[in-house]
Amino acid sequence: MIGLPRPLAAGLAAVLLLGCLAADALPQGESYFCAFVGDTMSCGSAERDAAMAAAMLTPAEARSIGCPPLYVGRQQEPSSGETRPAPEPAFAVRTPDPARAARVEAAWGRIERWLGAHASATLRKLRFGAEPEYLAKWEHYAGRRLPDDLYASYLRHDGADGNLGDGFRLPRGYGLLPVSDMDSINESNCHSLILRGDLADADPEHGTWHGSLLTTGSDAAGGDLFVEPRTGRVGEAAFGERLRYDGPMGFPSHTAMLEALAAALEGGTALGGSYPTVTGGCELLWAAEPAPLPGGCAGEPRATPTPTPTAQPPTEADKRATGCLPARRAPVVRMPRAAVTAEVNAAWRRIERWLARHAPATYKSLRPPATPQAIARAEAAMGARLPDGLRASLLRHDGARDGGFTFPPIHTPMSVRGMRRDWQVNCDIILADPELGAQWWHGRLIPFGYDGTGGSLFVDLDTGRTGSWHAEDGLHTGDSDVWPSYLVLLKATARALERGEPVRGRHPRVEKGRLDWRSAD
Repeated sequence: MIGLPRPLAAGLAAVLLLGCLAADALPQGESYFCAFVGDTMSCGSAERDAAMAAAMLTPAEARSIGCPPLYVGRQQEPSSGETRPAPEPAFAVRTPDPARAARVEAAWGRIERWLGAHASATLRKLRFGAEPEYLAKWEHYAGRRLPDDLYASYLRHDGADGNLGDGFRLPRGYGLLPVSDMDSINESNCHSLILRGDLADADPEHGTWHGSLLTTGSDAAGGDLFVEPRTGRVGEAAFGERLRYDGPMGFPSHTAMLEALAAALEGGTALGGSYPTVTGGCELLWAAEPAPLPGGCAGEPRATPTPTPTAQPPTEADKRATGCLPARRAPVVRMPRAAVTAEVNAAWRRIERWLARHAPATYKSLRPPATPQAIARAEAAMGARLPDGLRASLLRHDGARDGGFTFPPIHTPMSVRGMRRDWQVNCDIILADPELGAQWWHGRLIPFGYDGTGGSLFVDLDTGRTGSWHAEDGLHTGDSDVWPSYLVLLKATARALERGEPVRGRHPRVEKGRLDWRSAD
């Protein structure tokens, strides 16, 4: 839902700029709305639709930059006449260049040996390799060809388990993505390009995104690690920023990145500015300073899964009871109530002022606003209507970057995309095994903060209360992570920063310009 003041001519620029404005800067007065259904959007009248179509990239321009087009109103592609369903084509399996494949295999072998000796929990979260037939089918329908070293890497491991592949965390918070996630991330980035309407932003060298880029890693804050297919280079993308090939995770190839990763693990040296560490749960993480590795974390990789003949598949009724199969509906953009928006923005201004003065490095980690369209699409996918407090907060900051701002004690605010993907990951698990029950997860819970180890803060849509979720034992609704609402948590955080007071046993502390929440002990 896009709010524009009348007359249309005066409000047209707001269509493109709304996603970059804080909620308290939204235009006032009479407004109208644009709703999305699939790849088509409508703003409620032919005049408005025409103005929107004129401001954004045309379908032809979108295809010229490798992006799926967006349509407005009744805009349609010219038809070439009657069409009939084509038979499923045969997908030719190809073999990657042997020399490049050998280097990839050697690098992964070194990584796996180190994980087996020091971080066996992470080793078991690496997924099995993609089938060659699957990769051939993906290349056919995506109309893109994976560079040989990336192709060989996916034959070894099709990403990792967890939200955004965070079962295997690369430096700077990137999770290792499976092939199937490339399309959804590319589509999201492409939609932002199309709505901005500036082809200069779609330069794979100096722009903000291009439809040909292959996303191999992503974080919950909207940052992406990608491969540029023409040259094979590895670069980084962040919302609203220019692509970087010379950043901390820039490499001449995917192979070079894997080899650098293996060397950093084996030598305990920095990669992308971070050092490999291992948690007490035997999981690989990356830290700003080197630390001794714990013992007792050696182990074998995951066993090949075998079917259980006696297990009965869950019924449709079992699946629907999880709340994870919402009815399909068109995205509808809703703006939060003005009174709630004012409270949320006031709390954020207090937090922002304190961070800018005392913890500037953490202040810079706050992301730009989410777009109302992105929130609407996430709500439609989750069958949810976010509480106004959380919605207004996302319109102020679309989460924070990994390693930056946290709610006490350790939860980083998620982006809209991270919330949607975390919800889907948990729902996929419980749909496969509904016997886990509502005490483990339910589709009416919406994650909004992550703790870096797979756990999350959530808000219950039925009560508005928050709680925490942990993979090992499910929901926690009686500990320090429970608040009456998201807004109460936000205000408590602002008050604790301003007064230096503890929040449920955690004091705000600053070290090297970064906020941390320390135990009162």
